[in-house]
Amino acid sequence: MTASRARSSRWLDDRGSATAETAVVLPVVVVLVILLAMVGLGALEQVRLESGARAAARELARGEPEGEAVASGRRTAGPAASIGVRRDGDWVRVEATRTLRPLPGGMLAGVSVTLRADAVARLEPQLLDGGGP
Repeated sequence: MTASRARSSRWLDDRGSATAETAVVLPVVVVLVILLAMVGLGALEQVRLESGARAAARELARGEPEGEAVASGRRTAGPAASIGVRRDGDWVRVEATRTLRPLPGGMLAGVSVTLRADAVARLEPQLLDGGGP
């Protein structure tokens, strides 16, 4: 009988250990899930910026007015994006930037990431000085 009591008391000492281990591991898992979500959102915003820069560059290459091209790029990249245009001879370069900030509270408050994307396009032949072929 003493052997069975010794065994049962050993099991009694382990009660609650799974709860304690979960309490230690759970915050780490939650932080990792939040970080993965933030990285995913950042990647999504980067793709939107690249699409916006391409859209604006494509419109400028076709001869659309700069204001309309920038508006098109901003529609695609999102209203928080900043779109800049630079012409260099036969080429036009569009740069889109956006600063991402996490939620105002929490341990990541004050952290920001600036995303940048650019696109380059050659002007259509009819827009060049020679007037095309």
